[in-house]
Amino acid sequence: MYAVIQSGGKQYRVQPGDVLQIEKQEGEVGSPMTFDQVLFLSKQGAESSQITLGKPYVQGAQVTGEIVGQGRGEKILIIKMKRRKQYRRTQGHRQFYTQVLVTQVNNGSGDHASLTAEEKALKLAKFQSHLKPKGPASTQPVRVSRKKAPAA
Repeated sequence: MYAVIQSGGKQYRVQPGDVLQIEKQEGEVGSPMTFDQVLFLSKQGAESSQITLGKPYVQGAQVTGEIVGQGRGEKILIIKMKRRKQYRRTQGHRQFYTQVLVTQVNNGSGDHASLTAEEKALKLAKFQSHLKPKGPASTQPVRVSRKKAPAA
């Protein structure tokens, strides 16, 4: 079973076991997260698949996940230049992101697909976040002053 959800003005196709990178959401690493804005659901059958479309959202459907990463993505450079006018402007931007492991997709009528505890532990063991913490101070080594105290 998979679903199409909306978060941060964007749409994502998710199923249990996927790691989803969305725009920053509040919460600590390890805390649960619920998405109620489910636009589409699909369940694979033996002969055909069963789909449910929302108007605009599927009533009662929700996707549950767990936050596995918080941080900032890669730096994007914005450069403006007008030739022969000596005009140049450079600006950088790093977007805040939240990474979520999808654990369950529920269609609201009692049918759901979920991740088992063993599969979840395996996914978390293999997962490594590429997001970096905020600011350059967290990446620089700590300098310790080696000045000796004056003898008394």
